[in-house]
Amino acid sequence: MAKFARTILGDVDPATLGVVNAHDHLIRVGAGEVYIDADHQLADVDKAIEEANYFVDASKRWADGGTVVDMCPANCGRDLDKLAEVNRAVPGLQVIAATGFHREHVYLETQSHWVSRYTVDQIAQLLIDDITVGIDRHDYSGPIVDRTEYKAGVIKVATAYGKITKFERKCMEACAIASIETGVPINTHTTYGTCGLEQAQEMIKLGVPADQIAIGHIQRNADVYYLQQILDTGAWLEIDGTYRIKYQPDSNRIMELRELGEKGYGDRILLGTDSGKRGYQKAYGAVTGVDYNASVDGPRMIAEGFDPEYVNKLLCTNGQRFFTVRKEA
Repeated sequence: MAKFARTILGDVDPATLGVVNAHDHLIRVGAGEVYIDADHQLADVDKAIEEANYFVDASKRWADGGTVVDMCPANCGRDLDKLAEVNRAVPGLQVIAATGFHREHVYLETQSHWVSRYTVDQIAQLLIDDITVGIDRHDYSGPIVDRTEYKAGVIKVATAYGKITKFERKCMEACAIASIETGVPINTHTTYGTCGLEQAQEMIKLGVPADQIAIGHIQRNADVYYLQQILDTGAWLEIDGTYRIKYQPDSNRIMELRELGEKGYGDRILLGTDSGKRGYQKAYGAVTGVDYNASVDGPRMIAEGFDPEYVNKLLCTNGQRFFTVRKEA
């Protein structure tokens, strides 16, 4: 079986992905997160093109270009036509789109949501179709499904702060089925770094190979002992949240990367920026953006004495390995 990564413009050799931003957002046109906080609205194609160009330009220090894994999942404001327009306008850019689910909170009232009405198998089939046929043009926000040509290459699983709700467990079960069926990896959302270990344990129980699971936003829990427990399940960590000084200094993330690398876990760590608000993107006036890993973190790690080979793994080759699809899906 030839190895490939599934981008929205087609299946590619994973080695061509370049610098991999494992969790970010270029386009979000509405839905629950935008209702909660309008700063999440990322509907301007020109701004997204500008932001993506910053990322590609920074990536060229390390590789020929780069890949943004756009982690907007089902019914959360996906617009694949706009995302593809961005992709085609930026030379050197590749984009991997997500299916799966966010945490229950962003779906607002969920008693009547289709996740609560459909069976797990029905939900799983919608995710599988996103991966194998094409993502719904209407983002599963209405009864009519109109599939685009743009397929998902990653599945999102998400949980609440300090708990996994009944709604989220049902979503997780469907995501596990879809991952096992298609060979597409799972990249998760943890809320403030909680439930990361439980996510890994539950999905492994559901049959997902541990090395196809990455536990996301986990840098918020800057406890290396806890992070090591997750890694010991065989799962990966996805470290993002760049320049979020209101939560913790960047030195915490650098410390995590250093200590985990020294402990022998450097082959199972991904980097992202999760610049999923206008206030986090240069194109909208912020001082940081989607390019942060390549433009700031990489040079900082070199300056602080990290092995350049390890820095290259974190920026490039780890992501290229993780986002490799395991089946001819």
